[in-house]
Amino acid sequence: MLKTLENGLNKVETFIVCLGLMVLIFTVFAAAVLRFFGIDMSMSTDLAQLVFAWVSFIGADLAMRKDKHMGVDMLIEKFPLPVINAIYLFNYILILGFLVFAVRYGINLCIVNSARKYQTLYISYSYATASCPVGCGLMCISAVKHIVQYVKNIMNHDYTSIMKKEEEPAL
Repeated sequence: MLKTLENGLNKVETFIVCLGLMVLIFTVFAAAVLRFFGIDMSMSTDLAQLVFAWVSFIGADLAMRKDKHMGVDMLIEKFPLPVINAIYLFNYILILGFLVFAVRYGINLCIVNSARKYQTLYISYSYATASCPVGCGLMCISAVKHIVQYVKNIMNHDYTSIMKKEEEPAL
């Protein structure tokens, strides 16, 4: 049941990010082409800003869920697996603390920005700032999932889930 829910959320987030990137690319490209012909498309900046905020936060959650965030692990890969697991657990606890902080203050930011309007879109700026608490809330779920996995690793003394998978070379 939980795996089905996660797969569904994965598909929805992937769809939103892909759609957002298409809108972002089309809007910026169209604005550049139209500007060349002397046609002003001033709403493209506001729309690009709104879409970019959502794509960034939702995309960050996708990367976090799949454990694809950039990281430097040259030092920790020298440690034994139980120590690496403890370091990852500590990191995700810190990340979760920051994300809870970001959700809390992101909600306040949405409330403060509710009266502020985009100049060309005529909608509240809080639609853009809502991407922070929503995205960070989704990342909280992903962080808790990772924390649970690392705690299970400690309890079962099984660290195979953190062993590096050899990636196939790109063709």
